[in-house]
Amino acid sequence: MNSQELLQMYQAGQSEAATAIFDRYVARLIALARSRIGSKLGRRVDAEDIVQSAYRSFFVHASGDEFQLKEAGDLWRLLASITLNKLYGQIEKHTAAKRSIHHEDPTDLATAAAKTPEPSAEEVVAIIEELHTVIRELPPEERMVLTASLQGQENPEISKSVNRSERTVRRLLANARRKIEQRLLPGDTTNDGSPTPVVEYEAPLLYADYVLEQLLGSGGMGKVFRARVKGTTQKVAIKSLHKARQSDPRAVAQFVKEAQLLTGLHHVNIVRVEGLGRFPGGGYFMVMDYVEGIDLQSQLKVQPFSIKAALGILKSVTDAIGYAHDQGIIHCDLKPGNILQDKQGNVRVTDFGFAFLIAGDAATSGNHIGGTTGFIAPEILSGRKLPAPTTDIYSLGVLLWTLITGRLPEKRFTLITVEQKLIPVARIVHRCLADDPRKRYQTITELQQALMALE
Repeated sequence: MNSQELLQMYQAGQSEAATAIFDRYVARLIALARSRIGSKLGRRVDAEDIVQSAYRSFFVHASGDEFQLKEAGDLWRLLASITLNKLYGQIEKHTAAKRSIHHEDPTDLATAAAKTPEPSAEEVVAIIEELHTVIRELPPEERMVLTASLQGQENPEISKSVNRSERTVRRLLANARRKIEQRLLPGDTTNDGSPTPVVEYEAPLLYADYVLEQLLGSGGMGKVFRARVKGTTQKVAIKSLHKARQSDPRAVAQFVKEAQLLTGLHHVNIVRVEGLGRFPGGGYFMVMDYVEGIDLQSQLKVQPFSIKAALGILKSVTDAIGYAHDQGIIHCDLKPGNILQDKQGNVRVTDFGFAFLIAGDAATSGNHIGGTTGFIAPEILSGRKLPAPTTDIYSLGVLLWTLITGRLPEKRFTLITVEQKLIPVARIVHRCLADDPRKRYQTITELQQALMALE
C-alpha cells in the first residue's frame, strides 16, 4: 500500500493506518535524527523523543486534512521535514544558554557535525523547508501564484484559478521570485545597483542590561528569548530578527514598526513592549513582557476549547483589538499562535508584525500587508481593499470557530451541516466570514454585543 493510500485511510478514521505509517518510517526517522546530533548534544537530545514528537504533530495536523500527497515519497519528505524542525528546535534550546543571540557558535549546532561534499537527501528536505518558510512571508496573492507554479500548473491554469489575467500572473511570479532571491541572497545594493540606504532607528535600550537565559521559540522571521534584567529577578522576553534578516531593510523596518506600535499600546490584553535596543553587532531587538504560559495553537494540538472557554478568550481578544482599532491600528494576523494564555488563564494578544495603520497619512506610507492563509479576509488576499476593522472581524470569526472545533471553517461556510449545539456560534461566525465586508459586523462593539447575547 502506498503512502497516499495510507494517509487517506488515516484521514478517513482508520486507526490501523496510523500504526502502518509509524512502523514504515520510524526507524529511518530515528536514523535521520541521530545523524544530525553531534557528540556534544548526544547525551541531552534523544532522537527517539524527537521522532515521537514529530509523529504527534503529524497526526494532529493530518487529522485536520492539512496534508495532501501528490507524488511518491511525499510522506517521507513531510515526516523528515517535521522531524528536522523538531530536532533543530531542541538543539537551539540546549545551545541558547551557551551563546549570545548575536554571536552563535556553529560548533554547538548538530548540523556542523555532519559535513559532506554534497547534500544528502535529508539535507535537501531541510533546505526545502527553509525555502517554504520564506514563501510563507510573501504577500498572499504572490504566494498563491508561486505555489501553484511550483506544483506544476501552467500560467493559463493559474490565471483561471486566481481570476487574474496571464499578464498579471507573470508579473506576480516575477515579483515573488525576485523577492525570494533577495531574501536568500541578501546584498548591499538595490535593484538598480545603487547602494542600499542605511536607516538608523532610535533604540535606547542597552543589550548589556539583560542576561539571556533560554530560547523560547524561533519562527521564519526571528527568535524570542527569555531574559533577566541584570542585577534583578525580573524576567522579560527579548525578540530579535534572524541574523540573515538583519541585512534586509524591509524586514528591519517591519520589525521596528512592530516595536514602535506596541510601545504605544497599553492594554491588559496586549503584550507590552518596553522599547528597542541594539546588539553590539548592530542588529535590533525589542524587549517585551514575559508571559509564562502557552499560545492557543499549542493548546489546540491537545484538544479544542469548550464553547464557554472559547467565548471567554474571545472576550479578552476583542477587548484588545477594539482598543487597537481605537488607536488606528488593524492587527491583520489574528490566529491562535499569536494569542498567549498564562497559567492564571489571562489572555494576551501579541505579534503586530503585519499591523496596518489607518490613522492620518499612515495608510499610504508603505505598510507591508500580510497575514496567515485561512485567517486572512478574502478582500485582503485578493488585494481588492486595504485593511479595515472588518479585516480583523473576519479573522476573529475564523479564530472563534477554530478554538471550538479545532479546524478552520469551510471555504463556503453554511449552517446546513453544523451540529445543533454549535448553531448559535455558527450564526455569528457566518456573519464574520461574509465575503462582502459590508455584511460583517462593522465594529468590535457590534461583535461583542452578539457574543454577549450568545452567553
